[in-house]
Amino acid sequence: MSPLNDLNLYRDEIPVLLADIRSPYEPIPDVSCKAIGEAVAELTKILGRDSDAEPLPERSFADKTGDDAAGLTLDTIASTMSDFIPFRSLVRDATGANRHDRRLRAAFERGVARRAYLKGVGAQLGCAPPAAPDPSAGIPKGPDAEFVGTSQAN
Repeated sequence: MSPLNDLNLYRDEIPVLLADIRSPYEPIPDVSCKAIGEAVAELTKILGRDSDAEPLPERSFADKTGDDAAGLTLDTIASTMSDFIPFRSLVRDATGANRHDRRLRAAFERGVARRAYLKGVGAQLGCAPPAAPDPSAGIPKGPDAEFVGTSQAN
């Protein structure tokens, strides 16, 4: 698909929800845990997992190897096809592909910032996840979890 992207014949559209975000810090129309949780869930459907989400279960070696081989094959094909277009960067600028990629990236960045803002407001309201960050996020779990640090208590 890379040559089609470079020629701006195929492109990922900006999701409407992200395109509608002018500023991540826009006023929240309904400041309630339910409304914030629903807004965060809608953004997560588009943006993917947040940093405070539970880790995915460990995949088997066979699954990882198969996915890695398939990904490597597709990356090699895309790279070869990209190399086929002479003066690729000029073509991308002339066709508007670079401009569209920048807009798409900016929309996703605004979405990530909006989700973080909503979760911050939710935390201040005392909401439960997903309307607020998971309080146990980033805390090691399991028998191998060990806290190595210093205590502030004297």
